[in-house]
Amino acid sequence: MACRREVSVLVALCLVGLGAHAFVVSSVRVAPGVGPSAASQSPALASLPSLEAAASGAEEASCWSFASRFLAGAAVGAFLLAASASPARADVDDVLVPVDGKGKTVMLTKEGLNRGKRLFNNACATCHVGGGTRTNQNVGLGIEELKGSTPPRDNIESLVDYQNNPTTYDGLKDISEVHPSIRGADIWPKMQSMKQSDLYDISAYMLYMTATIPEKWGGGKQYY
Repeated sequence: MACRREVSVLVALCLVGLGAHAFVVSSVRVAPGVGPSAASQSPALASLPSLEAAASGAEEASCWSFASRFLAGAAVGAFLLAASASPARADVDDVLVPVDGKGKTVMLTKEGLNRGKRLFNNACATCHVGGGTRTNQNVGLGIEELKGSTPPRDNIESLVDYQNNPTTYDGLKDISEVHPSIRGADIWPKMQSMKQSDLYDISAYMLYMTATIPEKWGGGKQYY
């Protein structure tokens, strides 16, 4: 995005510059007293006021032509500058991510999504690259697997709960000693600095991926 904004600014400045150049050229052409007049170059033309009027009309038309080009270039340049200066819209698909099991949803920001991705890659991707599960290929992070667990882990709150207190897929046994978690942070150093907001962003990122690339997310390394 930063690269596109820089290119937009460069194009805008070029357009404004070209417009300004055209305006200056047109001004020089029609400025009074600049350069020898047609009459001084040829006395015979002094007796032909109609030709002088025609030449003047042509110069005036040329002036308006260059002025219109300048205004058009300036307008486009100003638009691009304004667009590049305004806050960039997040490159995030308009996806509503479920917050809880009661129908509450949230739309992620670009910043939140990027933060969740970074945290996921740092803390989870060793075992869950691409949404798969290296230690158990039968249970990945695809939406169907998340929905099928007990309790269902298909919303942000339930995934945050899992990262705090992980259990087996059937929900019967605590696995905090074998799965990174807040509860087992004393044996999982990366979890010691994790805040609840971090767990929220990680969970939101995972659910965003299940919604945007369901055919790949959960498939593991074969897609990444």
